[in-house]
Amino acid sequence: MKCQYWMKLFYFLFILFWPNDQSMAITGDSVVFSNLDLSFSESTRTYDSKKANGIVDRFLNKSRRLTSYRCTMRNFYHQKALLPDEWFIVAVRYPIAVRVDLIYPKKGARLVYLKSTGRVNVKPFGFLDLHLSLSPSNRLLVSRFGHTIDHADFRSFATRILKPACMARSCLYLGKGIWRKKSVYVLNIAPDALEAHRIFGRMLLLVNAKTGFPLLIETISPEGKFMERVEYHNCQMNVLYPKGFFKI
Repeated sequence: MKCQYWMKLFYFLFILFWPNDQSMAITGDSVVFSNLDLSFSESTRTYDSKKANGIVDRFLNKSRRLTSYRCTMRNFYHQKALLPDEWFIVAVRYPIAVRVDLIYPKKGARLVYLKSTGRVNVKPFGFLDLHLSLSPSNRLLVSRFGHTIDHADFRSFATRILKPACMARSCLYLGKGIWRKKSVYVLNIAPDALEAHRIFGRMLLLVNAKTGFPLLIETISPEGKFMERVEYHNCQMNVLYPKGFFKI
């Protein structure tokens, strides 16, 4: 019973992604961005489905060629927050293995998912040798918006969310901008209702124009309200992880 108490007490540690006020609205031909540090070039503004498809296809193809990657991720659940609600390092290796090391709010907590076992090994405390083995769909591990660790990687996001939206002509290229000194393509995505658990109305996606990988995903409810923002920082591709890295 004590173990169950700890699991419930630290439920907030296991929220993952992927990923309140309105952050982006499209009204007629007006696009409004706020609190993103985004300088949007009006001269590039357009609503181009074909261009968006090309950007998504590039991301999908590059993700398929990855052997591994590692990124620092910051999740925000309040639009005007200056500090993230969650801050962690996600390490991915293909065939799929995912390791999440929390930096904030509880440094030292760790999750490791292995597709070969279908289980998530959890170490809730950095200072205590307590290990748990749970299903990825365990309610203690599923985020408030339905994200799960077994679909927390780039490839799954591209194949399950982005590509189906583009095939349904529900992704649009809005234009080009600068986000934190990086040139980005700005896309508006309306995810498939089934894959998005009928929660998300749309996503604002900033894609690094140089690398082709996402830098920011901001989700908005069907009612036009801000839900969450996921930022990717310091990403490294095709990382060689040491033996035993994906074990707890």
